[in-house]
Amino acid sequence: MNKKQSVINKIFQIAAVVPFIFFMGITAVQASDQENECFNDIQGKIAWNDNKDLNWDAENVKQLCQGTSKPSEPGKCFQKLKSGQVSWGKSSTWEWKNIVKLCSGTNDAEKTVACFTKGMSVDGTDWRDAILTCQRTTGSHSKDNQLDWNK
Repeated sequence: MNKKQSVINKIFQIAAVVPFIFFMGITAVQASDQENECFNDIQGKIAWNDNKDLNWDAENVKQLCQGTSKPSEPGKCFQKLKSGQVSWGKSSTWEWKNIVKLCSGTNDAEKTVACFTKGMSVDGTDWRDAILTCQRTTGSHSKDNQLDWNK
């Protein structure tokens, strides 16, 4: 192969790869239909703070909905914790950011809240550790929803 053919081959290789990379980049940032439905179930309908503000920063709603395949569950989880019925250790008044961390992408609000509650019942568990553990075991990215806090 001469030098001119080699250059032409390289150009064709690059031309074939660039659209693929561009396409993959676009699809990676697009929300799924379930995430969009979740977003619409929350924005303007669920209060994110004690002042009953319904207008969320869009990025916060996206974080809460990211990865869910059951659109109503992240909002249910958020409302349950915001209701003051679940203690995080020192109080049952939660900061919205911590609720978003725990409920982000959940496909089962009840399991996520139950996981946290059970974790907090284990002596010496820090609420931050309970959030991280429950994110890994009940969130949309988990493979196993069974958690034994006694291990």
